[in-house]
Amino acid sequence: MMNKNEIFAFMNSYPQPSVLTTTSGIMVYANSSYKSQFYCGVSNEEYSVIDNIIGMTNDPLIKANALYCKHLESVFLVNRQTCIKRELFFYKKYITLRTIIFLNEVEYILLLIVEEIKE
Repeated sequence: MMNKNEIFAFMNSYPQPSVLTTTSGIMVYANSSYKSQFYCGVSNEEYSVIDNIIGMTNDPLIKANALYCKHLESVFLVNRQTCIKRELFFYKKYITLRTIIFLNEVEYILLLIVEEIKE
């Protein structure tokens, strides 16, 4: 079993965006890449990361992308299996990996994000 410091060290070493959330979507930790590319600057512990983005944008495409992310996360939470998906966000294509990790016997979601490379 990994501890919090090991998870945070892994996330900080990962060169692409990564975020750790509770199973209800509340941000626990994010690496600097995530903060610079996705983080909207406001952390609200009452609402999920995705709900904060939905509430803060007036752009209908970004809102639709965030709603799709929310849908994927809800399906992931039902299945409880690591999943890799293609997603659109902030006008770019990404490949995401969601997995459940345990810290002190509590479930969290680790989300790793990479920008899709055009072939």
